[in-house]
Amino acid sequence: MKSLFFLFFYLVMTTNVSLIGSTQITPLISNTTKKTCLFHYWTVYIYNEIKDPITVHVQSGDDDLGNHTLASNDNQNWSFCEGVTFKTLFYAHFYWNSKIAFFDVYTNHISDTYCTKREFRKPGRCFWLVKEDGFYVGDNLHPYTKLHDW
Repeated sequence: MKSLFFLFFYLVMTTNVSLIGSTQITPLISNTTKKTCLFHYWTVYIYNEIKDPITVHVQSGDDDLGNHTLASNDNQNWSFCEGVTFKTLFYAHFYWNSKIAFFDVYTNHISDTYCTKREFRKPGRCFWLVKEDGFYVGDNLHPYTKLHDW
């Protein structure tokens, strides 16, 4: 019985992604699907503020969210439970005309530094704005910080 409990506990702690998909959000912050997580859960938004469409490919070590083409002012978002070790990582490839960029879009450092403050069992949000001059991250309440160029 102990080994069955341990297996169940291990599966709960290591399974951490639930997709919401690409949806248009108006206003910029809206309620996301309620999740049941043991610790903290996050929704990450990527907004295209370029007049041309872009392609975004988001992945983690466990999940591949696939390619998404975002029209101007469109967004991609996904939600996940943060792992007990606080080492959750999502990275993305961005394609715009002949330009390519690749970097982490969610880490513990990014969430602690630029996103909404972590509160036990409350949703966290992290917003990325893709602009012609680069990539900006923020919590939608304070000025965004430019982290990457194209």
